[in-house]
Amino acid sequence: MTPTQATSAGERLVLAALAGGIVASRAELSAATGLPKTTVTGIVARLLGRGALVERPAAPGPARGRGRPAGAVALAGSDGMVAVLALSHAAIRAAVVSWDGTVAAVQHSPIEGPREESKIIGRGLEMVEAALAEAGLGHGQADRAVIGIPGAYQPGVGLVIGRVPDAVRAAVPELARTYGWLRSDPVPAIQERLGVPVVAENYANLAALGEVTRGAGQGFTDVVYVRVVEGLGAGLVLGGRLHRGARGLAGELAHVQVLDDGPWCACGSRGCLAVTNSTHIHAFLDTAYPTTVSLDDIQALLAAGERGTRRVMTDAGRRIGRVLADLCVMLSPEAIVLDGMLGPAAEPMLDGIREMIDRHTPGEVAEFVRLRVGTLGDRAELLGAVALARAEDPRYG
Repeated sequence: MTPTQATSAGERLVLAALAGGIVASRAELSAATGLPKTTVTGIVARLLGRGALVERPAAPGPARGRGRPAGAVALAGSDGMVAVLALSHAAIRAAVVSWDGTVAAVQHSPIEGPREESKIIGRGLEMVEAALAEAGLGHGQADRAVIGIPGAYQPGVGLVIGRVPDAVRAAVPELARTYGWLRSDPVPAIQERLGVPVVAENYANLAALGEVTRGAGQGFTDVVYVRVVEGLGAGLVLGGRLHRGARGLAGELAHVQVLDDGPWCACGSRGCLAVTNSTHIHAFLDTAYPTTVSLDDIQALLAAGERGTRRVMTDAGRRIGRVLADLCVMLSPEAIVLDGMLGPAAEPMLDGIREMIDRHTPGEVAEFVRLRVGTLGDRAELLGAVALARAEDPRYG
């Protein structure tokens, strides 16, 4: 690791330790981050100079030693707000979140019927504006906005996988309304509408950032986050940084081939995980029961001791876990964090994932991979959006 990389990593540790409105002294930051106090002192000085941190009065109490009580620091601008529009394959969430992670307002709406870009983006913007109004903010009064995109995203392009060319759209309109609905990058239009700087990111990446900075991934620098409830994908945080790969295609778990002669996928390959395991968790059980079951149904069946449901969920974990096992061999992550929206349904799926990692990775790799269930639920993207907004802010470098 170069000195520049080490400095950046140290700054990220300090900023993460102060997330959530924490006020801490240099000594407390040293204990929280594991960095030497002299290193923390230098990092704090640089962040104070950039305006990323502000000094806070020392906590009342007896003086420490013969000198003055040590002062404390906190994140600057914690009273600002970030507008979030989180799009998934199943729902739209709009929220206003403060820099310290407090959710000031949130709105939720399922996506039903044909997927049409103008309708989904338009509805999402209406929800964002309603959330801003609920938080007491008007046009241009948020610090910035973050958009979660349900798939591999490239700035200036939009969705990279599943885009429907104009010729295909004209020839088969119904296909275009149900797949690859995001034909362009929505950032410019949203930025004009809201009047604030806007950045977009893959929704699994946002959730990964949320769990790493404020959830089950805290304390780890190499994490694979696995989304399974409202879509199938992964977010990779490597060396403490979000890893997007070329053209934003890293982490496309849904399009890993698991069957050579499996069904064709709309991405152009066959046997992808998406078409053999479904992109929605409740569909795993569609062949086991006479009616479609929801996530709530799955959780209720597991709570009632339904063995068939547990076996199906464990087997779904095995299918995903087989892919994750190969990923572990290549990346050797410290932790895999499973979608916290699963709730109690995560346990049997984790069992299947663990089984595949233990079976298909070297013992030295398997032994050190921690499996965790996300703790943020449907707030993971929202809090990840704040982490991304902070990373885009020049004060936080």
